[in-house]
Amino acid sequence: MDQQRHQRNYDLHSWSGVALGLFVYIVAFSGCFALFHAELQTWEDPARRLVAADEPAPINDVFSRWIEESVGDEGEVGFVRISYPVATEPYYAGLLEVETHREDGGHDHEFFEQRWDTQTGAPIADRGHGFSHWLVDFHRELMWPEALGGSTVGRGLVGIAGVVLLLSIISGVVAHTKIFQELFTLRFFRSMRLKWQDTHKVLGLWGLPFYTMIALTGAVIGVVTLLAPIIAVLTFKGDQEALIEAVLGEPLEASGVPAQMLSLDDMVQFREPTSGNPVRFIVMNNWGDENARFDVYFEPDTELAQVEGYQINGVTGALITDSPFETLTAANRTLNAVTPLHYATYGGVVLKLVYLVLGLSLAVMTALGMMMWVERRLHGNEGKRSPWVYQALSKLTVGVTCGLPLATIAIVYADKLVPVEPGARVGMIGWTYFAAWMAGLVFAFVRGNDYRSAKELLTITAVLTIGLPLLNFGTSGDVFVTGLFAANPVSSWVDLSGLVFGLLMLVGVRVLPQARTEKQTRRTVTVPDKTSALLAAE
Repeated sequence: MDQQRHQRNYDLHSWSGVALGLFVYIVAFSGCFALFHAELQTWEDPARRLVAADEPAPINDVFSRWIEESVGDEGEVGFVRISYPVATEPYYAGLLEVETHREDGGHDHEFFEQRWDTQTGAPIADRGHGFSHWLVDFHRELMWPEALGGSTVGRGLVGIAGVVLLLSIISGVVAHTKIFQELFTLRFFRSMRLKWQDTHKVLGLWGLPFYTMIALTGAVIGVVTLLAPIIAVLTFKGDQEALIEAVLGEPLEASGVPAQMLSLDDMVQFREPTSGNPVRFIVMNNWGDENARFDVYFEPDTELAQVEGYQINGVTGALITDSPFETLTAANRTLNAVTPLHYATYGGVVLKLVYLVLGLSLAVMTALGMMMWVERRLHGNEGKRSPWVYQALSKLTVGVTCGLPLATIAIVYADKLVPVEPGARVGMIGWTYFAAWMAGLVFAFVRGNDYRSAKELLTITAVLTIGLPLLNFGTSGDVFVTGLFAANPVSSWVDLSGLVFGLLMLVGVRVLPQARTEKQTRRTVTVPDKTSALLAAE
């Protein structure tokens, strides 16, 4: 490859990383926690630390009464779903959409959630959405305000992060011509910049297949959300409902004739014909109507898929043979595999831990890339602007990359220690999240020494992470050592994970320098051939 082309590829890789590198870091880091949504829910709410009954209590009558009470006299039933107990969520869970008509002709939609103990059928107290909900939604859609486009815009922006990551991966592979040599190059006893550079390359090259998969699936999940309105404008004159009907088929209209639904207790006996897996959840359309339809979903077993299922008549139980489940194309199956591939829902907790390690390495690699870029301009030959610009960028990088872990652990403590009403919990967590993150950013700017500020912010985060078992014990009385052998050990495993990761982080922080030790200062000499100098440095 000629030097000019190499320089262009290097610049593309460098500037794409700099322009949106911190954004990619935010999405990558938050995604590590989205992998363990169910486990974190159990840890945050002691009321969910249950054991599923061998013979679950009847739920049909309880569920039906809950719908009637929630709908009231003026509402109409919209979306209805019931989830059956599994190991990570050992309880029944219901989700209900109630639609009411306004005087101006519009409609209001309100969602209700409820969970029931499988031992007694009693409702489980609702404490509101906690930090696990915040972390998952922040990764998926950045908690984007509804006034600015809501989840559509938020998911689209996250998808753009996937596109940027793909661009960085492709340009990085092309720019690095000595891939096989760099796979095993770690110069621990050289300058800090070379340590960063080698670590960045090793993490990037060894994790390349995973990073490419995560970037591609994340881009598909997010960008499809943005493309839907555009496709609707081009093909259906802006009618997104027409687009949805073209993809999923026309919705089943209610007849207006009341009818008795199939018993949800009898549905427990249903099995997926191929895998034999029990029912995971059921989506009910036209509940209480003669034209009711049940979409019955099972955990996938024989293939990489988000769900497996079929449709039945909600009154008679007859199989609907012309349903979308019966006519899945190769494209449908591919898209159906994107979400489980992205969130590791197809291989158990061990696979999720592998995703966690690789996801954290992606975040570290991105942060190191930003730091290398700043270092080369602040203390090398590549900078063309005033040193204070690069100093500000250095502090911004430290504040964002080290403040985000601090914000993440801060909302865990806030969720446990700050007493609020269930409906206000997620708002409180949001304010805590951004306040802690901003505090880390301000600290990085006022501390003066970027190395020391990074070390101190990460130390605080590590200590708080180590303290998770104590936090859990103080708020729920559960001891993780004995809980590991309990019937439902999920929360104790979260305690143990926090302790292990906190200790590893503390060990890693101790080896970080407290100041820049190299004597090299920013030079003003002119380099005749910048590309040659770059190749020599690499």
